[in-house]
Formats: sequence, structure tokens, C-alpha cells
Amino acid sequence: MTEEERKELLADEWLIVRDSGEIPEITFHATLHYLTEENDGPGLSLNDEELDELKDAAVQRYHEIILRDMNIENFHKSHYRGLRRSLYNWHRCVAFMERQSIKADDFKRRAAKSLLLFIEQGIALAGKGLPENFINCSVLELTELADEFGVSAEKIPSAIEQFCL
Repeated sequence: MTEEERKELLADEWLIVRDSGEIPEITFHATLHYLTEENDGPGLSLNDEELDELKDAAVQRYHEIILRDMNIENFHKSHYRGLRRSLYNWHRCVAFMERQSIKADDFKRRAAKSLLLFIEQGIALAGKGLPENFINCSVLELTELADEFGVSAEKIPSAIEQFCL
């Protein structure tokens, strides 16, 4: 295999991981298996840089789906899962990053802004295009999600429970 063929193969697999479904870690491990161990795979030995790029693709996908479910514009779309799923996916992402020894980046700040915007826009639309209970989790889960992203309790409206399940 030439160096160019290797780069192309790894770029294709990066895209597969980056555009994976709801649990990017599964696709990441399937890709590793294919690239390194599968009988009809290429039988590569990945260097640290190549491995890090695939890990990064999985983390990027986690971030994308977390933000997707904190975007009020997605509320009526079939791929929308809501804040409860953002919380679950955040936990999965953190666990994946810990298992893979990946350092945290600035994602929490982006997520905090998205969460606050979701709440603000959702409250404005509740009962007018969105259900009154547009937040598909409990107040405790919402508080946990906010805390995970560094959003202080003071930034969450005091009457938020009326919009939660």
C-alpha cells in the first residue's frame, strides 16, 4: 500500500467515524477493528497521530449530536432527541475521552451558550409552536446538564420546572 493510498483509506474511515450515528465510540472501535485486525481489512498498524485523528472524529461527532439536541430549531425534526439525550451523550463523551486519554477542549463553553439559548428560545415559543413542556427531562437532569457545562443556577430561570417533564 502506498502512502497516498494509506492516507486516502484513513481519510475515508475518519469520515465514517465523524458522520457516525448516535454512539460514535462504537463506530470508532469498528473502524479500528477493520483497519488493524479484520481478516479482509488492510492490516494497518496505526501511529499515534493517525489514532488521535480517529479519536478526534468520534469526539467531534459526540459534540455535534449534543449540540443538535440543544438547538430549538431541531425540535420538530426527526433526528431531534432533546436535552435528556444531550445529557446522556455528554456522559458517553466524557467516558470515551477518559478511556482514550483525550484532554478536554473548549466545548463546554459552546455547550453552555447553546443550552442557555435553547432555554431562552424555548420559553419564548412554549405554547406557541412548542409544547408547554418543551424540555424532555426533569429539573434535576436539566440542573445536572447545566452544571456539567458550567452554567450557574442563577442563569436558569426560576420557573423552569413548568417547562420540564
